[in-house]
Amino acid sequence: MIILTFDSEQLNKIIQNAVRSVISENGPTTVTTDDGKQLLTRKEAANLAGVCLATLDNKVKAGVLTKYRTGGIVRFKKSEVIEAFSQSMFDNGKGRTRSRTKKS
Repeated sequence: MIILTFDSEQLNKIIQNAVRSVISENGPTTVTTDDGKQLLTRKEAANLAGVCLATLDNKVKAGVLTKYRTGGIVRFKKSEVIEAFSQSMFDNGKGRTRSRTKKS
C-alpha cells in the first residue's frame, strides 16, 4: 500500500487534469436539464431528424421548432425535435409524391 499526501491545490489540479483528459478522450456529452428533458446541439438535432442543418434552421424560422440558448449556445429539446419532424420522419413518402421532370 502506498500513501501519498497532497495539499488541496495539488489535489485540485490532479482532479482537473483527470477530468480534462476524460472529456478530451470521450468528446462532449449531451446536456440534460433539471426536469430530465434532453437537450441537443444543432448537429445532434439534425442527425436525429435525418435532415441537414439548413432544414433544421428552416423549421425554426417557420415557428415549428423552438431553439434555446444556453450561454450563447443553441440547443433543442429532443422531444420537440421528434415532434417537429415526426410527420416527415414517419411519412416515408406516403401521400404526396414529388417528381422532377425536365421542361422541354
